[in-house]
Amino acid sequence: MKTTLSTGLTSAALAALLAVTCLAGPAAAAVPALDTDMPANSLSEAEQSRIIGENGSRMGQGLHRLTVTGDAQLPAPHETGSAPAEADPQGAVPDPAEPLGGNWRPPGIQGMDVSSHQGNVDWNRAWAQGSRFAYAKATEGTTYKNPNFNQQYGGSYNVGMVRGAYHFALPNVSSAVEQANYFVNNGGGWSADGKTLPPLLDIEYNPYASLGNTCYNMSATQMVNWIKAFSNQVKARTGRTPMIYTTTDWWSRCTGNSAAFGDNPLHIASYNEVGAGPLPASWRYYSVWQYSDTGPFVGDSNVWNGTAAGLTAFARNAAEAAPAPGPFKDVPANSQFAKDITWLKNAGIATGYADGTYRPLQPVSREAMAAFLYRVKGSPAYTPPAQSAFRDIAGSEFYKEINWLRAKGVAKGWNGNQFGPKLDIGRDAMAVFLYRLAGSPAYSAPRVSPFKDVAVNNVYYKEISWLAATGISTGWSDGTFRPFDPVNRDAMAAFLHRYDTKF
Repeated sequence: MKTTLSTGLTSAALAALLAVTCLAGPAAAAVPALDTDMPANSLSEAEQSRIIGENGSRMGQGLHRLTVTGDAQLPAPHETGSAPAEADPQGAVPDPAEPLGGNWRPPGIQGMDVSSHQGNVDWNRAWAQGSRFAYAKATEGTTYKNPNFNQQYGGSYNVGMVRGAYHFALPNVSSAVEQANYFVNNGGGWSADGKTLPPLLDIEYNPYASLGNTCYNMSATQMVNWIKAFSNQVKARTGRTPMIYTTTDWWSRCTGNSAAFGDNPLHIASYNEVGAGPLPASWRYYSVWQYSDTGPFVGDSNVWNGTAAGLTAFARNAAEAAPAPGPFKDVPANSQFAKDITWLKNAGIATGYADGTYRPLQPVSREAMAAFLYRVKGSPAYTPPAQSAFRDIAGSEFYKEINWLRAKGVAKGWNGNQFGPKLDIGRDAMAVFLYRLAGSPAYSAPRVSPFKDVAVNNVYYKEISWLAATGISTGWSDGTFRPFDPVNRDAMAAFLHRYDTKF
């Protein structure tokens, strides 16, 4: 959810704005004096309207701004006992993974959120693009109502989406109870019809310089009290505990990383392809992840953490809606590759990160792939040479495993002397590695490719088609294999698990 303040601004201007909103000292307006949910200087309706303006703020404004300026604290990329990002094999370096935005989307039930910034939305088009749930902004503060709310809230419902309403909080302009009542009175209701998502509180980086610093000049205790009072009032009015939209960074800065909101579902914002990352202290898992504000859908793009049936159950507030605990706190038991990731963990092939996450959407690096393959083969006794034929792995954490891969004839590298340890391993290279790891079995590739984007004259056609023939890879639902995409950690678990059952 963003504000008009950032529209059309350069990075330099955004940086200047950040300096005002995030680093400024106490502002004159609405500075709370006590640890309550009520600001010392509630703003008049006229003053609120002047500050909010015509369009108000929208989800993710603060995260977008801080990401652009480099001030956002994004997840650390390295895992103990495994590795960060990787890439492709023998031959030329492949095309990079498709960047955020455009048509990129993580696997799962897709959704979106919109505000007046999107105007009247073409919901038929959004449905055709794959969106199955939506949040529409209803209110902000105690004066602003989204003029497009009825079209957005009703239109998404009419095309078959599960939909809900959200409130953009301005915690230092009026009390939490006042804002909760204003929200519920103007669209923030809920019913157990299986088509209505819980009311959503958007609590994030302050978008207005006149309202103080990024935490609205409120202490952590004041902020926690305000959020709790809002949540309690919404539940009292609707019968449903509201979901909370925030970022891990803001929650840490402005609530002291409070652990007091475990009963509220979490809508986490994190704009990167390695997954939602570490979560705030209140939550073991997220319900919704906002992964992009640049597409594929208008507004912001989201993904539900579970199945379509789970989303319906969640809308109804069914007890079974919460994802069951999985092998890692960011891999619930009902996720697509939970069984494979569980196998990977139990077999000691991947340990996960120190914060208890697996980061399923992070790509796998070539050096980490070497380690995973070595472990799949039972970590056999092997003494690496003092000086490797690969000149670029001297400092690699996985020096032994990479040399083992070369000794087995699985990896030949570029020109026989470059391995590219930090590059992301592509799906085509992964096919080559697994084929060779299996002993390069006799196999006649079919005349017609099993994947529409892998030509029979592809340099790795034999290995990729072998992967399909053995059932190790089924490809994507659109009939593609996407050979130049990197292998993500969730898919890697599935590939290795299937390989292990066959060889």
